[in-house]
Amino acid sequence: MPKDSARISFVTKTGKRKRLNRIAEVFGKNLSAVINEALDQYIELHEWQLAHIEKGVKAARRSEFATKEEAKAFFDKYGKTL
Repeated sequence: MPKDSARISFVTKTGKRKRLNRIAEVFGKNLSAVINEALDQYIELHEWQLAHIEKGVKAARRSEFATKEEAKAFFDKYGKTL
């Protein structure tokens, strides 16, 4: 195991394990590689979401809100239900 690696152990449903094994087999990868790719995608997505949430919270704390005119223009353009 490379020095910058850490072993993780967890329990998952048998069906999920079979599906992961199938993906690994089809793509010619080992199970560890498939799980690491999934973790990379999960981490990237959630870090992106957290960064945008934190940016919005900071803006709100600075009282940076849309004006009534900006809000009206937005809803006029996109509708009242998004």
